[in-house]
Amino acid sequence: MKEAGRFHINSLTSAVLVLLMLCMPVPASATLQSDSSRAAINIGLTGHTGFIIPHSRDIRDISGSNPWGIEADMSLHFTNERAWQYLQGYPRLGAALAYYNFDNPDILGSAYILLLYVEPFLSTHRRFSLSFRFGAGLAYMDNIYDPETNPDNLFYSTRISFPLEFNLLGNYRLSERWMLRAGGTYKHISNGGLRQPNKGINFPSVTLGLNYALRPAAFPVRQLSAGMQELQERNFLVAMFGTGKDRRDEPSSKLPLLGITVYVSQPIGRISALTGGAEWIADYTLRKQLQNEEDRRNFQRGALLVGHELRIGRFRFNQQLGVYVYSPYKARDPVYQRWGLEYHTNGRMFYGINLKAHRHVADFLDARIGFRF
Repeated sequence: MKEAGRFHINSLTSAVLVLLMLCMPVPASATLQSDSSRAAINIGLTGHTGFIIPHSRDIRDISGSNPWGIEADMSLHFTNERAWQYLQGYPRLGAALAYYNFDNPDILGSAYILLLYVEPFLSTHRRFSLSFRFGAGLAYMDNIYDPETNPDNLFYSTRISFPLEFNLLGNYRLSERWMLRAGGTYKHISNGGLRQPNKGINFPSVTLGLNYALRPAAFPVRQLSAGMQELQERNFLVAMFGTGKDRRDEPSSKLPLLGITVYVSQPIGRISALTGGAEWIADYTLRKQLQNEEDRRNFQRGALLVGHELRIGRFRFNQQLGVYVYSPYKARDPVYQRWGLEYHTNGRMFYGINLKAHRHVADFLDARIGFRF
């Protein structure tokens, strides 16, 4: 399998990790609903329309459609002091049911999705606010790959697959109960390598929706506690990461990919920070490829990183640009991007997931654990 289709290799692992983040028990001292305030209850209806990213040559000819979808969701919006301290904003926890039509019924069919999500809101007390959603769940695909009846669908080959979702929404409060929402969503669906072919389907979309509060609530302005203020200071971080990656010569088999990264995070605002550092990667699928080709070049690579970090309480969403400084076997491009989500604990530890990509082509998705100094 070619490197261009790497995004699918660990979707199951990443889905489990994201769900662990979403459902992580909060320490007793930070329980969301430990005081007398009640969470707001919301229902919503959202529409999506977008396009499929042709991340592999094998799927380029059937990636020209424009998926559309409709989504209904219900959520709890936590409003008390401890909820705000935990995420530096008022978070929603919710579940959504969605239908996506991939605009190609003969090959791609449709998806029926159940998603669990966490969605921190910034400046919720204002008429206009921003929110970020991170979700994972289950999807039923109604027209999967079949070697005889549907050989062109290389995106997915099992009825049950695993969706991941990230979005950014602007929210405008029309009244105490009604809210208009608009923004963008990025969704990935694959079966986690349970069966081949499994290129995975990646599609960004424009999002427009309306929310209604069954039980509205007030969102007071609050200040960070001393412990949370410490999380917002300059940090030095080191993390080890790894994943399993498909072999090029035997796509059904995997070999490990291991790495280490060190970087500094310097705040430049209440929720923003600049980052800079380096990473070292040992990709054992590349070592196997070089052995098969009797190529004596080193399979390891080193790079420098610079980027931006969005800090939302204990969660951090980072975007980095990497430049190879050591790469005896040249990579697809001399530069690449990283997109990551981290959870930082009360102590010095953090863990997360991170996607490495060359332009629009995903390379791999890793899990990581690290320490903050």
